[in-house]
Amino acid sequence: MKYLNYPAGTFVWRTIAGTKSLSSHSFAIAIDINVSQSDYWRSYKKGKDGSIKFRNSIPVEIVHIFEKHGWIWGGRWYHYDTMHFEYRPEIVAAVKAKPKKE
Repeated sequence: MKYLNYPAGTFVWRTIAGTKSLSSHSFAIAIDINVSQSDYWRSYKKGKDGSIKFRNSIPVEIVHIFEKHGWIWGGRWYHYDTMHFEYRPEIVAAVKAKPKKE
């Protein structure tokens, strides 16, 4: 429960950090779960090779439950945001419908 207590926000009219683009929170299709239990790429220094090391504290069981119901997890992005989940069933459906390469 410590990962789900104290969510950091759902509907908040704002831009994505470092951009002029509206955040998905502006459209009430995103939730940030407990910030103190998550990892965010901007919180860490890049490696000597310029890469961003992935870090995650969110249990995979929570991720799977959200994804089962059409949510996308920000922990799957290169610029990861492990507290962030977006309700995007149209993207999930498109990925599932895409033919697999053999």
